[in-house]
Amino acid sequence: MTMDAEFYSRVAERFGGYFSDARSTDVFADGRPDAVFDELATALGTPQARLLDVGCADGRSLLRISRPYGAVTGIDLSPSMLECAARYRAEAGLPHVTFELRDAARTGLPDGYADVVTSRRGPLITGEFERVLRPGGVVMYMGIGEQDARELKETIGRGQNFGSWNGRPLADEVARELSDAGFVVTRNQAFRFEEFYHSPDDLNTFLHQVPIVDNYDSAADREAFDRYVAAVSVDQGVRLSRHWFIVQAQKPAAVEPSHP
Repeated sequence: MTMDAEFYSRVAERFGGYFSDARSTDVFADGRPDAVFDELATALGTPQARLLDVGCADGRSLLRISRPYGAVTGIDLSPSMLECAARYRAEAGLPHVTFELRDAARTGLPDGYADVVTSRRGPLITGEFERVLRPGGVVMYMGIGEQDARELKETIGRGQNFGSWNGRPLADEVARELSDAGFVVTRNQAFRFEEFYHSPDDLNTFLHQVPIVDNYDSAADREAFDRYVAAVSVDQGVRLSRHWFIVQAQKPAAVEPSHP
């Protein structure tokens, strides 16, 4: 099991899934990225289409977009997350959705298996995505931008993509990777938004649930955490500045051979 799988398994066991009850009020200046992602992915669904979701976690996000599709498969490396996903699927009554333990880099699925591949803050394996997509199929990727939670990471001294804010935008890197794999990029959209946690305890709970700060420890990181809270607290709560993006790309359709 990878470190990521271990992390998400701990989260599933502690919180019963990928989402905790940390309270926040969110302000979306550029629109809500999850809602935009859902709308785009849902619009691609048809009764004949197959959707593959990579890094499905507890499955709740996938279940939201699954109804228009004829068949849906979510894969993840965390058995605990997949157990949560199976429970949510049963509650939703969506038998056409399956959840499987598979490695995104080596799915073992057939060539041309899916019409749509989605990865929501999960892995981006362009070669494998290209292989499992049929010609004309679409990949949708939601990623964490280079400016995400920058002030928090600078205060604590580490974090997801630490220091990347000085380089090329991560969305552009993803678009380049997809282009290099033969895809045609059709969307590259950034989202900047603010989360205001209702108390320091809410933010503390949230940081245990997500990989924003690797190996976050309430005791060991207390001094830096308190400095951050003191610097960013406003009337709305404890501010956390977020930066996500969506990149969408299409695999070129098969070219019919010409006949003399």
